[in-house]
Amino acid sequence: MSGPLDGMRVLEFTQLIMGPQCCQLLRDLGCDVIKIEHPDAPDSSRRIPASESESAPPVYHANNRGKRSLTVNFGNPEGLELVQALIAESDVLVTTLRPQALDRAGLGYEACRTINPRLIYAVGTTYGPQGPDSNRPGNDLMAQAAGGLAWNTGTPESAQGAGALVADTMGGMTLFGAIVTALYAREKSGVGQMVETSLLGGQIWAQSSELMAHVMAGNQHDRSQRTYPWLSSISPISIYQAKDGYVALSGVPKRWEKFWNALGRADLAANEVLQAGLERLRQNDLITKAISEIFVNMSARDIHIILEEVDAVWAPVNDYDHVVTNPQVLESGYLRQASHPEYGDMVTMGTPVRYSDGIDEPADRAPELGENTEEILLEIGYSWEQIELLKKEGAL
Repeated sequence: MSGPLDGMRVLEFTQLIMGPQCCQLLRDLGCDVIKIEHPDAPDSSRRIPASESESAPPVYHANNRGKRSLTVNFGNPEGLELVQALIAESDVLVTTLRPQALDRAGLGYEACRTINPRLIYAVGTTYGPQGPDSNRPGNDLMAQAAGGLAWNTGTPESAQGAGALVADTMGGMTLFGAIVTALYAREKSGVGQMVETSLLGGQIWAQSSELMAHVMAGNQHDRSQRTYPWLSSISPISIYQAKDGYVALSGVPKRWEKFWNALGRADLAANEVLQAGLERLRQNDLITKAISEIFVNMSARDIHIILEEVDAVWAPVNDYDHVVTNPQVLESGYLRQASHPEYGDMVTMGTPVRYSDGIDEPADRAPELGENTEEILLEIGYSWEQIELLKKEGAL
């Protein structure tokens, strides 16, 4: 492998999305990621099917490509000894297991630091390491709810979660950043440390602008179908319905009248109170209603043409069929064409970052459960006879 993190070894004790996605990016950037799973209780994302008729596990495939899978029962003394041997030769340990789970197994931070003082020990939780909810179980939707996003999303009548696992993704990216900066600090100090983040912490960070707008405005804004209602004084930011789809509009030209004239509303083009500032904020309902009434009677394509002509900031609202075939997405490498031994030719995940020095192409597939167990054990000095004995003793 090549990449900015080439040569680093990561031990992954995680399930589902937050931890696996963090470790997926570490793998894409050059780390050797060893995914450690209990043989009888592996990553539960392996069991989540794509649909009622398709048993392929999309969550597992999306977040575990190119990793190596090691099955070990670290509740078994021999299994624990094996993991400790890996810790001694690793750079990072990542866990999103329930708080204190690894402590009870003898693999908590203090125990691991004794084995390897240079180890970066990264912990991801739902609510954070302190406070009354620190030990509560949770997941993506719980973090969206506790962090305010579910309240701020939806319609005036109802709150709802976002249409993607945004808390998991933000939590994973935040944990990734903490790991990389801790590795940088280790280059200066020579010693590792524990880093921690949570789904809730990622949600608060992701909504920093919204929360500060709430604090500084001094009142609770109404939930609405408009996107970012507190930004409406800048431009008519929202998603609007067309005859055959939806259009996202986020900004109009400095010459506001050009926008309205293009839409056939010369009366609003001439209305000076709608040009900018607080008065526009007071007239949000009028502006939104006018745009909505125009767009709903137009095709999305005709709207796109007009918005492009007036140099507006806009985008089509793509469904997933359009996302996975979008030339911009594919040519940027965010998604890419690949060949899977079981699923054949398919679109799969790419990497969201680029380096001028280059990195390896992302891996095409995730490992089968325990696929690399013998390979990894042989690398750290176990013999075939020892491996067979570990299997008989229930350590693997």
